[in-house]
Amino acid sequence: MLEKNELHKIKNKFRDYLLKINIDPMKPQDFDLFLVYPETNGIPELLDQLDDLKKCLDSFRPIDPIHLKKLEKVWDIVYTYDSNRIEGNTLTLQETALVIEKGLTVKGKPLKDHIETINHKEALDYIKNIVETKIPFTEEILLTIHRIILQSIDRSNAGLYRQDRVRIQGSQHICPNPLKVPELMKSYFMFYQNNKNKLHPVILAADMHQKLENIHPFIDGNGRTARLIMNLILLQNGFPIASISSKERDKYYDTLELAHVQGDIVEFQRMIIIEVKNSLFEFLKMISTPKEDDKGSYFYSKIAPYIEKEITEEGYL
Repeated sequence: MLEKNELHKIKNKFRDYLLKINIDPMKPQDFDLFLVYPETNGIPELLDQLDDLKKCLDSFRPIDPIHLKKLEKVWDIVYTYDSNRIEGNTLTLQETALVIEKGLTVKGKPLKDHIETINHKEALDYIKNIVETKIPFTEEILLTIHRIILQSIDRSNAGLYRQDRVRIQGSQHICPNPLKVPELMKSYFMFYQNNKNKLHPVILAADMHQKLENIHPFIDGNGRTARLIMNLILLQNGFPIASISSKERDKYYDTLELAHVQGDIVEFQRMIIIEVKNSLFEFLKMISTPKEDDKGSYFYSKIAPYIEKEITEEGYL
């Protein structure tokens, strides 16, 4: 940890460095955090990086509520866009923003796509409220999330376990018989209770996501619900929301298929861990503007050696 004077010195150096490379210090910077937390495929190493990155994030807390609200506004739109896009929603990122922020409809786009967007944002707001009010994750919360996801789309199945057989398009995975779903969901929540204080929270979030997708307890909306459950667990443990990019859709489904069909969950866990790492990177870049305050001490203690190296090598000292 840096002493107050040291912290202010490295912040000033960081500010000067950003100005030299034509970056506004009060806007998100392009400092390469991979210099501090390099790419690796090792899960133990990645988890260590996540823990250290979370310490960096915690050193900025409490984050200014106004600034945080602005950041979340952007992230909520991106997350809603990506999560819906993975499931085939045709709205673009800009159109998703118009629907969420302005309540507008987009000419030529299906009404269902608009409703999915509104529902997802409402479900996202719901899980944030669960986190803020410190309500434990239960079956009732899971069913409420699903009910919100399918409201005004399929009222007869919203918030209810399926009564029919389902198949995942393009997958070899055979979803369980609907008669087995209630018992499988009991086991699902038993797994959560038994492991919520044992597993690393990001591994727990990934496993709860994968297990729900494996059971496929709903007629529709399983993917969006599973991703929301994953992010609920992440938020409850102090991590930012992890948005799986719709550009990674094929890889996402391939790793789920590997877990479902061959029982190999490692690749899916690794993918989620890397997505969380990326989210931490982005969040830290957004909040690490070198202001005249005492926040971010741990973060700046980690990047200080690299800033010194960059400045020295570029001849800025």
